[in-house]
Amino acid sequence: MPHRREHNWLNTSLDRPASPEEQRALGELFQRFNSSPRPAASDVAQLSDLSRALVPALQDLWASSPVSTRRYLVTLMEEMAETNVELNFRRVLEIALRDPDPEVRARAVSGLWEEDDPQLLDRLLDLLPAEEEEPVREAIAVLLGRFSYLASVGQLDEPRTRRLRQALLALARDDAAIAVRRRALEAIGYFGDDPDIVELITEAYDAPEHELRVSAIYAMGKSLDRRWLPHVLAELESEEPELRYEAARACGEFGVPEAVDPLIALVDDPDREVQAAAIGALGQIGGPVAINVLRRLARSADPVVREAAEEALTQAVYEEDPLHSGLWP
Repeated sequence: MPHRREHNWLNTSLDRPASPEEQRALGELFQRFNSSPRPAASDVAQLSDLSRALVPALQDLWASSPVSTRRYLVTLMEEMAETNVELNFRRVLEIALRDPDPEVRARAVSGLWEEDDPQLLDRLLDLLPAEEEEPVREAIAVLLGRFSYLASVGQLDEPRTRRLRQALLALARDDAAIAVRRRALEAIGYFGDDPDIVELITEAYDAPEHELRVSAIYAMGKSLDRRWLPHVLAELESEEPELRYEAARACGEFGVPEAVDPLIALVDDPDREVQAAAIGALGQIGGPVAINVLRRLARSADPVVREAAEEALTQAVYEEDPLHSGLWP
């Protein structure tokens, strides 16, 4: 379980400006950052939940720090936030979005992966046209996928949804980098019933580039458009592990019974990731046949298979009967 963090006294009340003492404490914190090649995690944790009142001082301190320090901080903040759900470095990472160093910018975007504030979407879409660095554009495209999901479930307003769709279409069609085009295609898959998106997915699936074909299968699953189901089922038998993996995941998204038998065939796949994806998809689809197979796999001598099957079985049984989801054995 993540440990509970002590109260951060730099989390100043929003109804007053930061005091000189608080600004001085923040300055001392950055002095420690800049004097050490590897700042302590306990010090970095103090950057969590910073008040808006400290942002002006934070901007100046960030800009005056060496690039090596800024790179280390954004990397460590991303790692720490993944392992401790109570840490939130949004104030710092949003400043880092405009850092002159592309590595810092890319890390800052990746570190915001859990944020769903529409104002962050506005900032990303504002930054995108002028962003020249491929890794940063790729990171932005990945994060835009989160907002595409929110749009698909009605949690994003219509003007922002239109702007998001247009930005992703432009990236998926026109970006010079395949890495960016494929991430945009994956993100835009949530708009899959749109004729323009259907055309993009079709073109990517027929493309000679392996990476685009993989992303096309991913987008098919996110679209939940059954027109793609024959392609997804066919790719379960692909010679390429990445295609089998994405096809298995897409089958889980579709949740269709006709995928159960070919997925069962993949639980013994030589590729571990394909194996795990197939087991997870069986849990998403559920039903008597899938549940029986998962019960057998949950008794496997292989700890990796056993753990994946236990998790999938919990999901499958919960879908069948939420009141008795803890009784699957």
